[in-house]
Amino acid sequence: MKIITCAALITSVLPCAYAISGCTTDNTNNNTTSGDSGTELDSSQAVLDSAGADALADSTSPSDGRSEGATDGMAEATADAAADGEPDGMVGADASGDGEADGDSGDGALAAAANAVYTMSNVQGGNTVLGFLRGAGGTLTPMASPFSTGGHGSGAALGAQGALAYDRPTNRVYAVNAGDGSFSILPVNADGTLGAAIVVSPGSTSLVGPKSIAVFGDTVYVLYEGNGTTASMIAGYSVSGAGVAISGTPITGSTLTLSSAAQSVDPAQIAFTPDGQWLVVTEKQSGAGGSLSGAGSIDTFGVNSAGLASKHGFYPMASAGVDAGVQMTPYGFAFVGSTLVVSEAGSTGVGSYTYAAGVIAPTSPSSGSQFLPSDPAPCWVASAADWAYVANARGPDVSGYTVTLSGGLVNIGAQPNAVLALTGQTLTSDAGTTILGPTDESVSADGKFLYVLDSAVPAIGIFAISAVDGTLTRVGSSDFTPSVAGALPAGAVGIVAR
Repeated sequence: MKIITCAALITSVLPCAYAISGCTTDNTNNNTTSGDSGTELDSSQAVLDSAGADALADSTSPSDGRSEGATDGMAEATADAAADGEPDGMVGADASGDGEADGDSGDGALAAAANAVYTMSNVQGGNTVLGFLRGAGGTLTPMASPFSTGGHGSGAALGAQGALAYDRPTNRVYAVNAGDGSFSILPVNADGTLGAAIVVSPGSTSLVGPKSIAVFGDTVYVLYEGNGTTASMIAGYSVSGAGVAISGTPITGSTLTLSSAAQSVDPAQIAFTPDGQWLVVTEKQSGAGGSLSGAGSIDTFGVNSAGLASKHGFYPMASAGVDAGVQMTPYGFAFVGSTLVVSEAGSTGVGSYTYAAGVIAPTSPSSGSQFLPSDPAPCWVASAADWAYVANARGPDVSGYTVTLSGGLVNIGAQPNAVLALTGQTLTSDAGTTILGPTDESVSADGKFLYVLDSAVPAIGIFAISAVDGTLTRVGSSDFTPSVAGALPAGAVGIVAR
């Protein structure tokens, strides 16, 4: 049995390969062993047999307001989801006949900018961002051509969440260029297309393999993989200017190692807390002291008013999980109010943590659980209102959880492992079974749709999010695969929806 999972995305730069139980590449022809197979949804589940979503009722979300901004408009009806999800037309062409794609260059006004979804090719010969216009019902239409980042990709999976970022206040897309160490800033035009990229070089030659990027105001932090002899690091940059005059400058003193100063600890994601005062980073391979045999850690860094980060703490995983009593291998995460929801790939589940004052601690919920199981290989996390969605590379599917006010997790729906929707492909042949699972996900800025990148297919799963209970309803009869050649290349990394 051959399984393409997030194990392939967990880079192994260390002298000894690091295998994650339940999340490894298996080239045998045996059937999946007990506990490894993804949950099959009952045929009555609308997400499987709906050729399109019914319009959802125009009702108020049960959110307590903890996810403001990301969920504006959630209570509006998510009608018009019955479109087939595979429009043949492309946008961003020269409709005005002036020889250039229509839409202003420079920072587009947010109110006027078209809704869109972006992913990234990560090609060595020249990295590009691929764009899709997002229709009212969630459907996607490929833009006319990819947008060069001006940098180079790695040509391989990054094993990360957040390779792309979208900054709502400035209306810019940020992309890492893993092949040359740089990152790019691309302003969003009014029609959703992207303007010319501004490339920002790394502030030090010791910064190897950018894989995740975070933005707050005019401050950007990049997470670097490192290698067998170079430490994983973070580094900060100050962004100034507008339009074509944007520039990024390294912040002096902001280059900091993670828990090991000697070599990579295979980090997965960096993000600012919602107030911008802290950075959170997940390490897949180390413990809090940098030990490479550890279960992983969650790291925090304080950020002052000048954008300078300082080390605060390296926190071990909770000891309430299912693998030898330890929750293992933190990967992706998302914030839901005062709760940090983290996928724990080594324990096949998801955990909830508090992050007040930069201190990571397991929740002690009065309702719900601190840890709940998922389908195998949970890697990426996205949130909308009071719900967290985990993309399981070995499902291949998406699990969903309600986050209670006390930080507890409760399964959405009644399916085992909280599975809400299937996405990706499971291929069966005489040689065995190959699973082409999710490789990242993003919730649209209005909180109405979840987009799941299945880069090995390649395809994007599109799901309408119920404003009532957080359940998912497929948009279209199947995952979206563009009919235009090259519009979504195999091996694409990162996804953001605006």
